[in-house]
Amino acid sequence: MSRPGPRPALEMSSAQWTTLCLVALASVVVVDLGRRRLKRQNLPSPYPLPPGPPPLPVVGNMHDINVKAPWLTYSKWSKMYGDLVYARLFDKDIIIISSRKIAKDLLEDRSINYSDRPNIITNELFGVAFNTAYLPYGERWRRQRQFLHQNFKANSASRFVPMQQRKVHQLLHRLLDSPERYSEHLLHYASSVLTNAVYDYDPISDDHIVNTIGRVSELVTSALPPEVAAPLGAFPIILNIPSWFPGMTIKRNAEICREWTNDWVEVPFNHALQRMRDGSTTPAMVLDALGTVDEKGASPRWLKDLKDSAATAFLAAAGTSNATLLTFMLAMVLYPEVQEKVHAQIDTVVGKDRLPTLDDRRSLTYIDAIMRETLRWHPLAPLSLPHAAVNDDVYNGFYIPKGAAIITNIWAIAHDESTYPKPSDFNPERFLNPDGTLTSEDVIDIAFGYGRRICVGKDFADTTLWSAMSTILALFKLSLPKDKDGREEPFKPEWATGITSWVFASRHLRRICDLLLIMMLRYPLPFPCSFVPRIPSMDAKELEEIINAST
Repeated sequence: MSRPGPRPALEMSSAQWTTLCLVALASVVVVDLGRRRLKRQNLPSPYPLPPGPPPLPVVGNMHDINVKAPWLTYSKWSKMYGDLVYARLFDKDIIIISSRKIAKDLLEDRSINYSDRPNIITNELFGVAFNTAYLPYGERWRRQRQFLHQNFKANSASRFVPMQQRKVHQLLHRLLDSPERYSEHLLHYASSVLTNAVYDYDPISDDHIVNTIGRVSELVTSALPPEVAAPLGAFPIILNIPSWFPGMTIKRNAEICREWTNDWVEVPFNHALQRMRDGSTTPAMVLDALGTVDEKGASPRWLKDLKDSAATAFLAAAGTSNATLLTFMLAMVLYPEVQEKVHAQIDTVVGKDRLPTLDDRRSLTYIDAIMRETLRWHPLAPLSLPHAAVNDDVYNGFYIPKGAAIITNIWAIAHDESTYPKPSDFNPERFLNPDGTLTSEDVIDIAFGYGRRICVGKDFADTTLWSAMSTILALFKLSLPKDKDGREEPFKPEWATGITSWVFASRHLRRICDLLLIMMLRYPLPFPCSFVPRIPSMDAKELEEIINAST
């Protein structure tokens, strides 16, 4: 009689395998959570934490947050608990600031303690830990910041003005030629201004480098806020699950992103190197920096910091400028009475035979008021990039623990009714004195942040935005398209909040991860817009004559 063979291996169904993995993961989570709670109990303080909503076990306050607009939840909390709110996302301490005074008190007056960034696990995972904006406060950050400051501070950024004017003139030609593609034209303008200023690179339509950076931006910015990193930071064992496992799309996205990020950093930098070897004298951040050293003698660390800060400059500025200009155009469509007033001022100061230039800016105060109101009305980043507390601190009797993520609710500040009555209305005149001069009320903090982490490119961005807004308003009347009876077709604006899906098996976790992947930027989705030249029978030739008269 033959001896029986080996017993066949037990096979599990897909459902059984998934259940086993989830049970194992849950066990590790419980153990890890217990360890972290014990650690927190060993950090007593005689001062209470700021008030805030009661958390649930494990997930903290995640369940209570509006998935599509967390800034609205935070605004609701501020009305219930005050302008300094404590919340917990898993085991991560979150301090939410909803007033300009507290933001200045902490992020500016105590900037030495609040200029750090939280350790966001997804930065390394996605290959963007080098990004200047996300670096912890320290020497590496200072070196990269110095590159950016040298090129984009006010007196240095002025050397880019001729290029910015050339680019805005190209934008006007594109809008005149194919106004229905206005969104594409705005993106090309915002991108090309940055690639020229950073790399002396002039992108073409549907440009490979611009598209690559756009894809990286889409993946990366969805993983930046502390809400994203909270579950992964609390339970990093999740990242040990293989990328092929159902629901681990985040790891597959990260692998793709790391590959794209390499192109984003290296390809335009190599282009700049070649431009320098070819003898280019065009002002550009990378070329100017390389011109101060011997290429072969530059240290690897110096070159890497230059590469990283250059890549940061593009990612930080191109998307924000594009989003701001889209919001501006939407406001012009929705509030035609604003256009009537600004058109009257432009005609008085400039006339119709040329375009506004920066030399006219002091007299065109209504355009500056429109720009401020655009930045306030719908802030493109309703929540700031988080700061982090370097050490324990006490503010107004409340304890702020070391390592807590500090989030400024920009939306709440921009819609504070005590400062901005009827905040949902687009009203540029809130920034004008009765005599038409600009008020001292500015929106720099709303648009560019606070303290030592304020956007170093604010002056460059200011010129980029004003140049586009002023010339578009001078050349066109923006309005809703009209139907066959000559009546404007009504529409309801919709806003993109950048939710990207990477889904876990559990429906509860899916909801959490949808919340976590809200992108920083908020901008209007494509909307109907008609561009009517303010000069009848305007064509490309006449536009070029007007441009020539403006230079």
